[in-house]
Amino acid sequence: MSLLNVIFLALFSPLVVVLSLHILFLASSRGARPVVLEPGAGGGTPKTITIAIPIKSEPLGLVVSSVLYLDKVLRGTEVDARVLIVSDDGEDYVSRLQQAIQSLSINIPVRVVRRGGSGGRVAALNYALKLVERDFLIILDVDARPARDFLYRLSKCIEDADVCVSHWVGYWTRPTRIARALALSTDLVATALYGGRQRLGLLIFPLGSGTLFRVSSLRAIGGWEDGVLQDDVIVGLKLHGRGFRVLYDDGAILRVLVPSSYRALRIQQLKWAYGSVESLRYSFRYLKDVGFFKSLEARLYTLQYIPALSTLAASITTPLLALVLGVDLSPFSILPVVAVASVYSYVAARTVSSRGLSLSGALKTLGTSSATGLAVAPVVVKGVLLGILGARLKAPVTPKGGGDVERFSEYLEEYTTTLVTLCLALLALLRGYYLAALTGLTYPVALLYTLLRGTKCVREVSHHDGEGVAT
Repeated sequence: MSLLNVIFLALFSPLVVVLSLHILFLASSRGARPVVLEPGAGGGTPKTITIAIPIKSEPLGLVVSSVLYLDKVLRGTEVDARVLIVSDDGEDYVSRLQQAIQSLSINIPVRVVRRGGSGGRVAALNYALKLVERDFLIILDVDARPARDFLYRLSKCIEDADVCVSHWVGYWTRPTRIARALALSTDLVATALYGGRQRLGLLIFPLGSGTLFRVSSLRAIGGWEDGVLQDDVIVGLKLHGRGFRVLYDDGAILRVLVPSSYRALRIQQLKWAYGSVESLRYSFRYLKDVGFFKSLEARLYTLQYIPALSTLAASITTPLLALVLGVDLSPFSILPVVAVASVYSYVAARTVSSRGLSLSGALKTLGTSSATGLAVAPVVVKGVLLGILGARLKAPVTPKGGGDVERFSEYLEEYTTTLVTLCLALLALLRGYYLAALTGLTYPVALLYTLLRGTKCVREVSHHDGEGVAT
């Protein structure tokens, strides 16, 4: 076997390992989705829950609509809940928000507080933890939309745990192919990384929105870690390190807003990639007393971006080495990668097709998801490198609503990567190294598809309250 084939397989090995694990997780998660439980069914004492919503620079109407939605889904239920809105905005904004809330005809109690000082989202979460007087606390993003039985399910789940995590389902404001792909991958990731991993007895990590905590457990670990970006995973590390139990309920459905534009996606992924390195670093501090295999798998969980990075590296390295070594890639080297990717695609498509999406439709959407994931890889590289160097990340707020639009002039990292890989692929093609050239063309094709096709709107799958949702 030539050096080129060895390096090719080495670069793609993280992708093969991660996809193999996801196949295992998806297979383990198989089974009927839980039926909807109407609040009040099955008895039990209602939990006293505080719903904390941290906000900064959010449109006033969006915050008001969030309160109205919560009041609507909780009306007539036995869940004892109240809303705590923690704002990092100016006094004028907070005053106008308080007046707007007071003018509403709602049953759910709402308190709006203004937090002073620095610290961002984590400081807002810890401020909410300091103020809460109830037994349980749940954090919701302002654009999150829980199902009617959401809080009831989590309140039943947490009877056997210290923390209970919900199941995310994506919705969008504009039905682009990118939005549909992200909604599908959101459902898949929740099914595999939460449902499948829980059945295998692995560590479950809280989500930044839609996780119910026992207040006493949060206070026992000192709340959220100050000054971090990946607050959800790191608070999970702290909880597991102290022996607290985290469970997941795949019937507690939370609809979360996914980006409709590539621009919003790349901003989001830059932050998450930076946070993944941050989480890995903190895992060595907080998982010291966790078993070797569970702690090892938890660290692999924080490295979900490695496959995209290795695929990007292969796209650059393969045609370059073919030119230097004067040899083409062997078809037998590509076979394991294609085989594992094909099995994963089939298993994933079968999983989501059981939710109402056709098998062919699921495969097409998975293709968009793969292309988009590779297209954003240069930005992920940037986030990972900044995380490794410990540099401060300066990134804008992920745009939503009317601000979630394309700005093609901002994608410098992607255009540079495309130029490099395209030149190498064409040179390899001219030299007759066809498979190496094909590998090199992977990135340019992925970016071209993402920007030309992925950003376009398509027919809605379904509607709910005027917003598209994944099915």
